[in-house]
Amino acid sequence: MEQRETTTGAGAAAEELSQLRAERDRLLAERERLRHELSGPPSRRRLLIGAGAAVAVAAVAVPTGVALFGGDSDGGKDTTRGKPGKDASGSPSPTPLRTPPPIAVPAHPRLRPLATLKGHKGEIGTLCFSPDGKILASSEAQDGVLRLWDVATHKQRTRALLSSLVVFKGVAFSPDGRTVATGHESRAQFWDAATLRPHGKEIAQHDDPLLSFETIAFSPDGTLFATSGFIDQEIRFYDVATHQQKGEPLESAGAHQLVFSPDGKTLAGVDESGMDGVRLWDVATRKQRPQPPDDFFGGATRMVFSLDSGTLAVADDSPEVRFFDAITGKERGKPLPGHSGSVTGLAYSTDGRTVLTTDYSRLHLWDAASHEHRAAISSPGPSIAQLAFSPDGRTLATLGFQDRTIHLWGLE
Repeated sequence: MEQRETTTGAGAAAEELSQLRAERDRLLAERERLRHELSGPPSRRRLLIGAGAAVAVAAVAVPTGVALFGGDSDGGKDTTRGKPGKDASGSPSPTPLRTPPPIAVPAHPRLRPLATLKGHKGEIGTLCFSPDGKILASSEAQDGVLRLWDVATHKQRTRALLSSLVVFKGVAFSPDGRTVATGHESRAQFWDAATLRPHGKEIAQHDDPLLSFETIAFSPDGTLFATSGFIDQEIRFYDVATHQQKGEPLESAGAHQLVFSPDGKTLAGVDESGMDGVRLWDVATRKQRPQPPDDFFGGATRMVFSLDSGTLAVADDSPEVRFFDAITGKERGKPLPGHSGSVTGLAYSTDGRTVLTTDYSRLHLWDAASHEHRAAISSPGPSIAQLAFSPDGRTLATLGFQDRTIHLWGLE
């Protein structure tokens, strides 16, 4: 009987996966249709996006009706609609926070349960630690809800940020830790990390339907941020102080992930479909570097640079993690195999000597130089569908599949 139920469950999961892939293919076809229509002569483009429109992205005051403050109940009403509010907080400082000193992963590590963070009513989509590891940001996958948690006290730091108009697809802290940036298809917004009040002018999509802001990444020196999205045709750089576009954009098939190397010299990006592969750019020259092999299964899902910025680790929908030279794009060393299903989390330890990966049931530790498997720790809680590793190297935040709660663990 149990075997029959298992078989039935596996069949249902396979059917659901097939439907999701069909929907993905439909969306990709629609994206390509839009790109084809907008790739004609300028006169055709103007007809499609409005006479006189070029790349019309402007820095404007944050409309208070877009991002709203509510209590702990996500069912709160929109109470701040009205005229655009004034930004009294200024822009992020270009001075990064001093990150905690690196620590080594113990020879015989274990996971100690610290806390379960409850408050979200919908499935959580994003987890992100602040540069000093003191704050954890979480946003919901389907609703406009952003929460900030105090990692030490396990309490919410301020009331939740609620939006009736946008879903916070991308979430990133500025290197100085003062600002939380959120991205959506139509706008990038910036919030004070202490109060979740507007902190700097938003960047909004106006007349060009192919601009999106679903992913945001700050350069390590705090002077630039890069942004792109699912239907975008480019990756753009903005000045942190002015929120004005800086330099020429990078031609791309869009990106659902952007990652700067720790030295700020390289930007890695990958589109959601995986069809465009992983790309590497020189940030100073805006030139594309040699591309890693475009043979990922289902597209890259997670990327992280080594601490010396020389290697990019990449996970896809297969049970492996692969490594590529950040300058040449060539594969480095052997892959990390043996995961149970897809790799759901990927990080380097703060001393750079260990690679941490998760699948749905275990945390794996690997030697960063030899890629030899050091240890595997079974999850003492629910399955691990997502992982965030704190900058101090001591705390892991995990989500289960379609989870509404966050699980904090001490790595000891």
